[in-house]
Amino acid sequence: MAVVKANYIRRGVVGNKRIKDHIRYIEHRPGKDKAKLSRTLFDSDGARSRQEAYMMIDEAEKGTYFYRFVINPDPALEDNARDLTLREITERTMQQLADKLQKDASWIAAIHDDHTPLRHVHGVALLPRLLNIQDLTFLTQKATELCIGQRHERDRAREQQEHKRQREEEEWERER
Repeated sequence: MAVVKANYIRRGVVGNKRIKDHIRYIEHRPGKDKAKLSRTLFDSDGARSRQEAYMMIDEAEKGTYFYRFVINPDPALEDNARDLTLREITERTMQQLADKLQKDASWIAAIHDDHTPLRHVHGVALLPRLLNIQDLTFLTQKATELCIGQRHERDRAREQQEHKRQREEEEWERER
């Protein structure tokens, strides 16, 4: 089961500063060897700059809740080959949250796959209300479904490639 963690900060002078600090963290967290890294920030429309993220925060409506979130696929059952497309999982999970809330949800995220064996995504979502336990459970369920679905697709494709390779090998052997 994918793990989705989330906590929030309210919009305001202190909240805006803290969430901007978090944007810097998700973009520049040091790698495994403590080397400075710069990760690509993205949202549903593609790559975003830190300045665009800051503008999104500064222009947030009064009453907005800034949610810091992490989506972490299960490394044994879902991301065992370290090949899930974390960006797609993030985009689809956040779209399903927006659908549930019946309101567009702005968000920005970065993939962290370089400092721990557990590949994951850190992000910030701007939401119009507090999430309750049911909302958080929904997020975990949707992220898990997406991870498992992608795992099955990748495994099927790998099996089909292996069968094709075996057939070609057998055919080549017969022609010899």
